[in-house]
Amino acid sequence: MRTKVGLWIDHRKAIVVSVTDKGKEIVLTISGIEKQPRRSGDSPLKGRYESQQVPADNSRQRAFTGHLNLYYDAVIACIGDAESILTF
Repeated sequence: MRTKVGLWIDHRKAIVVSVTDKGKEIVLTISGIEKQPRRSGDSPLKGRYESQQVPADNSRQRAFTGHLNLYYDAVIACIGDAESILTF
């Protein structure tokens, strides 16, 4: 059976439309994430060594990334073994 998939995705939600010989199926996956956490600290630094002076990621950023990984895994599971994927 040939499966074609259309995928609209951002970090908040994904819409997966699968079209097969049997018909179509639409799956909506919500991440539950509002926005990416900002780095703490003062105003942005300017200069030659700016990248070395940016504060390291903290536990909020690691939690955000972990949550996104679970969300993307769920989206990949919806895609399954599609013959082709059209991404929007």
